[in-house]
Amino acid sequence: MSILLKILLIVISCPVVLFLGYIILPWFFYFPYCLLFSMKKEYTTPSAVHNKIMVSWYDYFCHFSRVKIHVSGLEKIPENTHYLFISNHRSRFDNMVHSVALRPEFISFISKPENFKIPFARRYMKRAMYIPIERDNPRLAMKAILTSIDYLQKGFFSIGVFPEGTRSKDGNLGEYKPGCLKIAEKAGVPLVVGVTQGTQMIHKNWPFKRSDVYFDIIDVIPPERLKSEGTVAISDYVSNLTKKHLIECKKD
Repeated sequence: MSILLKILLIVISCPVVLFLGYIILPWFFYFPYCLLFSMKKEYTTPSAVHNKIMVSWYDYFCHFSRVKIHVSGLEKIPENTHYLFISNHRSRFDNMVHSVALRPEFISFISKPENFKIPFARRYMKRAMYIPIERDNPRLAMKAILTSIDYLQKGFFSIGVFPEGTRSKDGNLGEYKPGCLKIAEKAGVPLVVGVTQGTQMIHKNWPFKRSDVYFDIIDVIPPERLKSEGTVAISDYVSNLTKKHLIECKKD
C-alpha cells in the first residue's frame, strides 16, 4: 500500500473515530458513575459535585440529540437567590433543557413516581434529590410540597415543577394547578415563569435533523406579590401570560 493511500485512509478514518468516541466514551463515565448511588438511601443534603455532573450529562445528551437551545429573559431572574421555577410541559426533554439553560443554578424537579423507575436516570434523580409526587394521593402530594418548601428554606437549590401536571400532546396549554405555587409563597422565594417550545420534536428529528428549542423567561413574581394576591390569582395570571406568549410565538 502506498504512503499516499495510507495517509488518505487515516484522514478519512479520523473524523469517524472522533465521532464514535464522542458518542461512546462519555457513557463509560456517566453509566458507572450512577451506580454509586442507592435507590434505597434517603439523601438529606445536596452534592454540588453530583449536581454539576448531572447537568453536564444533560448538556451532553442535548448535544448528542442535536438540540439547539435558544434562550431569552434570563436577565429577569434575581441573582444569588433560589426560586420556584415553573413552565409548560411538552416533552421528557424539558427538564434537561431547563437545567442546561438555567445553570449555574441547579434545579431539583418535582416528578411523577414513574420517572424514578427509569434505568440509569433514576439514580441521578435520586442523588439530585428530585422529589416524587403522587398527584392522585393528596397526603403524599402535600408531602412533596412540604419537602420542596423545606429544601428552599434550607437554601439547597431551586425547585422546578410543571403546573399542568402532565405533558401536553397537542401543544394546547393544560390547566395550571395553583397548589404547587404554595411552595414559593410559603418558602418566601420568587416564582420564575418559563415557556418551552420545540422539545416535542427532538425524538422525531433525531438523528437526521437538528431540533431548535425555544426557552423564554417571561416573568418573575416576587414573593410579596404571591402573598398579597394569593396562589389562585397568580396561577391564573401566569397561565394566561403563558397562553399569550405561545400564541404570539405562533404568529412570528
